[in-house]
Amino acid sequence: MPKGYILRLFFGGMLFFVFFGFYSNTFAQTASTTETINAEILSDVWYSETIISEKDIINIYVGFQNHSDKNLSGTAGFYVDDVEIAKSEFTAGPKSLIKLEAPYTAVGGNHKVQVKILSIKESSISNLLSSESEKKSLDVKYEITKEVVLAKAENIANVVVNTANTYADKLANYVESLKTPTENSSSDSNLAFVSSVDKGLVSSQNSTKGAVLGTSTKNIPENNKKPFSFYNSFLDVLIFLIHKWVWIVTAVFLLIIYSMFRKD
Repeated sequence: MPKGYILRLFFGGMLFFVFFGFYSNTFAQTASTTETINAEILSDVWYSETIISEKDIINIYVGFQNHSDKNLSGTAGFYVDDVEIAKSEFTAGPKSLIKLEAPYTAVGGNHKVQVKILSIKESSISNLLSSESEKKSLDVKYEITKEVVLAKAENIANVVVNTANTYADKLANYVESLKTPTENSSSDSNLAFVSSVDKGLVSSQNSTKGAVLGTSTKNIPENNKKPFSFYNSFLDVLIFLIHKWVWIVTAVFLLIIYSMFRKD
């Protein structure tokens, strides 16, 4: 057999094995990135305490189920109101169920908690059956202090007072509209005097010297002056009391307290 033929056969075989190995490796990597992994993060999230108050340090838990026949390791992220608060490394053996957890210092209010698988070393998280838990509600009671109670009481009092003042103003305007119209005697006198002067100037041009100017010296008829209205005065007092409702409420409250603690 010619020597050149043997060399060509040898190098051809080498090229075949190199090409076959490269193709196999590429196929294996592609398969590993597209193959669905029989593993998932469980949907439910739970906590180390059932009653949680502000500043309590609790643990957040979620389960990870690995139904596959290989080890899976990766990183999980813990989120409160879509803000990452912690990360946790984990390894799940074949056919196993593990618990993922992270600590959390509670903040007052209602929150939403979720856990996500951020990475899987053996594959992509998109190949998992599920990589995110559901969002679980977390109710945290506010810390009760004297300052908090006083601040809430002040806010409530301001709302009550502002609302009551609005209704008091509306009621006062309504009472004002019930008043009986009266003529102002002093205004009527001034108007009569001005009118008399105007008439006098006209008459002086058409009359002889020494004529009196119009009716400026005449008295205003008494029947044009209306007496003092007690009805309107009563409404004025009522309007004043409506605007000072806080005083009335305070006085009534003090009277009730006094009657409760008065000794017979």
